[in-house]
Order: sequence, then C-alpha cells, then structure tokens
Amino acid sequence: MELEAQQSNTWEGYVDWRNRPALRTRHGGMLAASFVLVVEILENLAYLANASNLVLYLREYMHMSPSRSANNVTNFMGTAFLLALLGGFLSDAFFTTYHIYIISALIEFLVINYLLLLSVTYYICLCVPFYPCDIIIIISYLSL
Repeated sequence: MELEAQQSNTWEGYVDWRNRPALRTRHGGMLAASFVLVVEILENLAYLANASNLVLYLREYMHMSPSRSANNVTNFMGTAFLLALLGGFLSDAFFTTYHIYIISALIEFLVINYLLLLSVTYYICLCVPFYPCDIIIIISYLSL
C-alpha cells in the first residue's frame, strides 16, 4: 500500500539530482515556476537596458551614426533570439538541456571576450591613421 502511494506521488520519467524518482510534493510546482518567471523577467529587463545603452555606446564612443548603431544592436538582438530557438531545438532533439546550457555559456563567454577585443581594435582604428578598419568590420560580420 505504501509503495502504491509513493508511486502515485512521483513524477513519471523524472528524477532529482541524486537520480531518485522526483516527488510531486517536493519538486516543481508553483514555487519553482514563479522563481523561473521572476528570473526571466529580470533577465529581460537587464537585456533591454543593456541594448539601449549599447546604442548610446556605439554612437558616442565608437562614433557610428545613429542609424548604423541602432541597426547593429537590432542585428545583435535578432541573432541572440534566433540562437535561443536553435538551442531549444537542439536540447529537445539531440542533447540534454544541461549540455546545451554549458555549450551556450561557453559560446557566450567567447563572444564577450571577442567583443572586448573588437572594441579595443576599433578604438585603435579610430586613433591610428592608416589602420585597416575594413578588415575589422569584415571579420566582425563573418564571426556572426
């Protein structure tokens, strides 16, 4: 009788971090869903705030035109959102969510370091005459 009660109280096909059957009373539910919802809302607020600051940064410090800086930021945002769809497809079809999370975190780390390197070289391009600026722009678009 106790085994039947425990089996009806478990999530079918789900385990906890110790590879035991996940219990309905201890795993998931509204608390976990509300936590995920709050984290997503805060992440989107930070993302949109950084996007608007990025337009200002590209315009003021990188000396791009307002239309070009806004276009670069919308290209970046579109690429980021499409890559999220690609990651969701790959995690559902081929890999686990954990593997996709680790791979995307590694890619994000590499891209942030690349953007740092690109901004430094673009600043050098503005300060040093006869520096091949077109090569930097070509490499940045090919890396996307």
